Amino acid sequence: MKITTILLAFALLLSACATSYQIDGFTGGQKPKWRDVDVLEIQASGNGYTSKSKLERMTLLRAAETAIEANYRYFIEIDSENTGKSSTVTLPSTQTTSVTGQYTGSGYRGTSTTTYSNNSYDVYKPGANIVYRMFEKLPPDARPGQFHDAYEIYNRLGKKYIRKFKPKYPPAE
Repeated sequence: MKITTILLAFALLLSACATSYQIDGFTGGQKPKWRDVDVLEIQASGNGYTSKSKLERMTLLRAAETAIEANYRYFIEIDSENTGKSSTVTLPSTQTTSVTGQYTGSGYRGTSTTTYSNNSYDVYKPGANIVYRMFEKLPPDARPGQFHDAYEIYNRLGKKYIRKFKPKYPPAE
């Protein structure tokens, strides 16, 4: 019983942390995978404490960081799949019994009340597989807002999610 309680407490402690910006871990992460020389897929997953919008921002940051490392400047999303999952978590029920009464000459008289509580919670764990096409230069037919600038994304979102953030700048053209 003692070991079960300790394991449950440890699991709850670990799960209380939202997914951080990391390749992949116990609480989720963003895992990049090259499908082709210029096509990148990011498999992202979060835990129950991670919002869908936060996961989207960290996935975009991972794409920008990976693009810069591979000497690409621009990228565009070409496919996406929602892989989020909903589940119900039920914690052990509790039972409380209270007894009230009084002792009389012929015995004890009283009433008892038992209360049960069921602790069930719905949990959504966001997830996505997003595919990007990378470009060294902006295509001539590009429309405004259609493409992401990897350096702009990295410098804007990196400040928030990367612990030892250092800005990156595009090479001079």
